[in-house]
Amino acid sequence: MTEEGIIKYDPSRFTYIPFLPRHEYETVEKYRKILNQMNLIGAYDNGVGFGNISQRKNYSHILRTQNPQFIISGSQTGHLKDLSGEHYTRVIDVDIDAFAVTAQGAVKASSETVTHASIYQMNQYIQAVVHFHHKKIWDNMIKGDYEFTGKWILYGTYEMAIAVRDCIGDKTQGILVMKGHDEGAIAYGPNLSTVMHIIDRVYKKYIK
Repeated sequence: MTEEGIIKYDPSRFTYIPFLPRHEYETVEKYRKILNQMNLIGAYDNGVGFGNISQRKNYSHILRTQNPQFIISGSQTGHLKDLSGEHYTRVIDVDIDAFAVTAQGAVKASSETVTHASIYQMNQYIQAVVHFHHKKIWDNMIKGDYEFTGKWILYGTYEMAIAVRDCIGDKTQGILVMKGHDEGAIAYGPNLSTVMHIIDRVYKKYIK
């Protein structure tokens, strides 16, 4: 069984709440549904989910922190066609050095949550992040002239969070391939529409 999707960060700061209100996740869900239909967020034949999506939020009324706050699709929800308030998670603080996530929801935050946090930390203008999977896109991005994380860097690790942050630098939008994470790539930008256009370009280039 692949280890894909297994949470590696410290999840002990998770607080269970039954569901998030629709207004928090409805925009994210709009794009997540498209990505699911494109099979860029989904599940493998063994049932293990892949891919996740997040959007920066202001949860300072819950917790004041200097670290980025955002909403993210929950761990192991990729197999679902539609997500509800039971399937999204508030990330209200991430201590990257301690590799710990403070979150609220009915399901724990995605295994790549710390990587998302590291991207948001780089630039306040980055408002959305998508981690998607596709074998053909991944293969072609590795062959092409794209930013990348090293093939020795595994998904969901502290090393991945730092490597992705180093790739981004001062950029506000872009895409990169994770050489050490089979089929994995990340797109980010100032809003979900921009991120979707970035993904759509590589999709049309290598799939259609």
